[in-house]
Amino acid sequence: MLVKLGGFKMTMTIVGYDPRTGQFGGAVATKNPAVGTRVLRGMGEVGMVGFSSVETQRRRGIAMLQLGFPAPVVLEALIKVSEGAGQYSLIDRNGTPAAYSSPSLAPWNGSRTGLNFACGANTMVGKAVVEALGDTFEATEDSGLPLEERLLMCLEAAQATGGDNRGRQAAAIQVHWKRIDANAYLDIRVDDHPNPIPELRASMRNYRQAYPVYSSATWPELQGTGGFPILHPGAW
Repeated sequence: MLVKLGGFKMTMTIVGYDPRTGQFGGAVATKNPAVGTRVLRGMGEVGMVGFSSVETQRRRGIAMLQLGFPAPVVLEALIKVSEGAGQYSLIDRNGTPAAYSSPSLAPWNGSRTGLNFACGANTMVGKAVVEALGDTFEATEDSGLPLEERLLMCLEAAQATGGDNRGRQAAAIQVHWKRIDANAYLDIRVDDHPNPIPELRASMRNYRQAYPVYSSATWPELQGTGGFPILHPGAW
């Protein structure tokens, strides 16, 4: 069955894998409200997707990753079923990335993959947006920073180049622990704000202060628990 894509197609998105912790995560920003509900989907020990397309494509992508298909194979299937429409950034359980941007998307649009990440953007001021996403993720690979911090830094760097050519409105970050669970341990969204990325940073800071046991910054204390905070002897 072919899927005719429509609706939400304007984002800058990055998905990434942290081999140090086994976490998957993604970040997105756009000049449209509530982007966090429309783009990011993930699952521990499975992978992460960031799609500017219909919900059925995001579900199809995660389902194929869960069955063990590698990211490039999943991407090929998604492109085929959508007749080449949409934009896809995904990463599988082994950290293998894949990305695609339809030529029909509003300029500037394009994608990039690298070690443990995939990213894409459309309706942007230029190629520098995607380059900033990828360059920042690569530059922080051995930093020891939490995955969510790295992803947020990617958004900040991309926005500094100009970002969405229509302006700013929403941003989101989602991260999954290394365990099979569709529920993200961190899922922070700014749905409607004139400066969503700085607001996202403020919200993440508040989250860490309110729920320190769930912050990946505490990862060294969780070694041997599978990254599952509730099993950590001192968690409660």
